[in-house]
Amino acid sequence: QVQVQAKFDGAVSHKQALLDDAEATRRKMTNATALIEGLAGEKTRWTEAGLRFSDQIRRLVGDALLCTGFLSYSGPFNQEFRDLLIKNWKTMCMRNKIPFSEDLDLISMLVDNATAGEWILQGLPTDNLSIQNGIIITKATRFPLLIDPQGQATIWIKNKEEANDLTVSQLNNKYFRTHLEDALSLGRPFLLEDVEEELDPALDNVLEKNFIKQGSSFKVKVGDKECDVMKGSVCTSPPSFPTCVHS
Repeated sequence: QVQVQAKFDGAVSHKQALLDDAEATRRKMTNATALIEGLAGEKTRWTEAGLRFSDQIRRLVGDALLCTGFLSYSGPFNQEFRDLLIKNWKTMCMRNKIPFSEDLDLISMLVDNATAGEWILQGLPTDNLSIQNGIIITKATRFPLLIDPQGQATIWIKNKEEANDLTVSQLNNKYFRTHLEDALSLGRPFLLEDVEEELDPALDNVLEKNFIKQGSSFKVKVGDKECDVMKGSVCTSPPSFPTCVHS
């Protein structure tokens, strides 16, 4: 009788283990079915997104062309003339069968909302023209000349570059060249204020980026003196020395 009871208890335990395994498998199948059904609902969205991405890639060349044209040539002009330039460039793209986005937004293409919002907090005006100017200043390869009668751009640059030890100087400052050399050698941004029609010839090589590579470092001639230039994070080209000339 004891042996029979033991066999019975073993059979009951085995049965319960099988039931537990069956229940666990059923739960897994239920979860897997729900996941598959949920992903199936995403198939349409993913397919549409894939088509959009393919279309964006197709139009990327034209969009990049319009953006580089904007960065290179739009700086001196007001909003109306900038819009006219973009319109003319789009006409040329159509004439040459270069695909581009008809509704291209230069601002969203060239800067994200978080960066633009940070610029506004730093003192940049909120209008599109000012945001475009901020994009040109930060992304153009040439050093910007700012005609800033209200001082808004100066305030923004000083707030923006304060954490980077911005150096501010004027041509009539007796320590001007020292300030310039220190900014170059330490990799600090440099703001030259109150310039007129003539610039100090010592700036020529800096503004033209006539950097001389010597070994792993770069140098530039400031007047008759050769000055070290701090190497930037990109090793394949001369360092970007953030300089602003303010009028």
